[in-house]
Amino acid sequence: MGEFRFYPQNTVWEITFACNMRCLHCGTAAGVVRPKELTTDEAFGLIDELAELGCEMITLSGGEPLLRRDWRELAKRSKQRGMKTYLISNGYVITPQIIEDFKEIGFDNLGVSFDGTEKTHNYIRQRPDSFQRAFNAMKMMSEADLRFCAVTQVSNINLGEMDQIRSLLIEAGCNLWRVQMTTDTGRMSKDLVLSLDNYPKFIDKILEFKKGEQTITVDVGENIGYYGCKGSQLLDGMPYLGCYAGTRVLGIESDGKIKGCLSMPEEFVEGNIRDKSLTEIWNNPDGFAYNRQFTRETASGACNSCRYLPLCRGGCTTTSMSASGERANNPYCMYQMEKKMGVQPVDSEVITNLLNRMVEEEAKHDSKQGE
Repeated sequence: MGEFRFYPQNTVWEITFACNMRCLHCGTAAGVVRPKELTTDEAFGLIDELAELGCEMITLSGGEPLLRRDWRELAKRSKQRGMKTYLISNGYVITPQIIEDFKEIGFDNLGVSFDGTEKTHNYIRQRPDSFQRAFNAMKMMSEADLRFCAVTQVSNINLGEMDQIRSLLIEAGCNLWRVQMTTDTGRMSKDLVLSLDNYPKFIDKILEFKKGEQTITVDVGENIGYYGCKGSQLLDGMPYLGCYAGTRVLGIESDGKIKGCLSMPEEFVEGNIRDKSLTEIWNNPDGFAYNRQFTRETASGACNSCRYLPLCRGGCTTTSMSASGERANNPYCMYQMEKKMGVQPVDSEVITNLLNRMVEEEAKHDSKQGE
């Protein structure tokens, strides 16, 4: 299949840990500025280095990125270096002036976190006026003809409100809805994460939306579905190719720490740009080993013997780690759930051909290892 080139195609950058909310599901438990966050000059240097490494997309995240005073300058620098530039906000401090700033900068997309009806959203966000601020922010974006999406973290708290969330987003003028599954990381309590009993209900609801009237497009998060009948239906029969952390995805913390994915726990920190350059960290032959050196032996549990492992590679690393404590032993897999019920998937031609090629590659690797 040819050599797979590692480069930070998609970077998610926590430009500040400061946040004006204390969300129950926050994967990093953000709130207060980290000691010694990157200066503007350091951030500019990092943007330039990302461009040199071939980065194509940067998402400015947090915390709440709009609380960092130089967010405009960082976004402009990213655009100047030819990278698609995104920003995700909780919407609380978005004003008509900031809407004008968004337009001037020319963001390629903007995201607003939106988690439920007013009571539920305010409860999750731990701020009584957070719902109205987020809703108004989306209305202003829609009226300004900005490209934006809503981002919803689904858990046991708001699973039953997905129909209402969809209606509210349509009312706000949103036409793209990013749906993700909350994981047991950061501030999130394990009993609030979607239970394995609720997970299929979540999948069914997304499929219902995808098959219904397309007033709003549902964008399915990377940690949802995988293979099996319904897992493949989520991606319209196209292959799911597993976690790209440390191979094509990069996460940066506000004080310069580097991870394969920003959602991962601190044990996955590969280094700090104040100790080594990003280029050195990224090109370390032993770095990001959990993905770059992934083999079947890396996987455990049902993932180890799974026919889809060469493609899926255990699914989302963060989800698997939070649920099982292992890189690839992921209980949130529709194929495994359906298999237990005796349901056999019918793979698309694309998946069948790709899987056959990957199995051949796996066999060649095993043969070389045995020589």
